[in-house]
Amino acid sequence: MDQDFEVEIYASEGLSLLKDFLPQCPIELALEENEVGELVLRQKVGSQIAGFEFEAHEGYVYVFLLYVTHKSIKPASYIIPAFSAFLKTANFPHKITEILHEVDFDELWVEYEWPKNT
Repeated sequence: MDQDFEVEIYASEGLSLLKDFLPQCPIELALEENEVGELVLRQKVGSQIAGFEFEAHEGYVYVFLLYVTHKSIKPASYIIPAFSAFLKTANFPHKITEILHEVDFDELWVEYEWPKNT
């Protein structure tokens, strides 16, 4: 079964500080300018592990969607902790929540140093 996740990253100084840590990310991502000129994470190439796309930016919070298909060569139980470790190494507060389409709630998988008033 496919699994979809919402990744929220708190970046008070933007995402440019992730540049040096990108080689540690389990998905090949790059920092690229979006249509309004801000740097966001984008998937560089197709992946056998997961899909990743920019969703929104509000204040200091950047929201991305991460998709793990049932055909992935690595399970979500590997990908999510590895992606969180990448963000922790760069010292970015983040939350990763599984979007449960078949029920009325979502499941929080990771919360790392998330600011209380956000």
